Amino acid sequence: TEQAEQLEQEVDEFVGKKTEKSYRLLEEMLTKLLLELDSIETGGQDSVRQARKEAVHRIQAILEKLERKGL
Repeated sequence: TEQAEQLEQEVDEFVGKKTEKSYRLLEEMLTKLLLELDSIETGGQDSVRQARKEAVHRIQAILEKLERKGL
């Protein structure tokens, strides 16, 4: 979540188009975080599953914000 917070700040500061290198880099880093979350095994623990789910939703929201800014 710390990485997501840092990336969200960068998204908030982003001004530009989807074709710019900084946009693609932010998008790639956020997608990479999603992939890392996918690889986390919950071991049947609801608390781990819930934390992972919340983190995924947060990163998806950040990606959507980036997409809106990049239009």
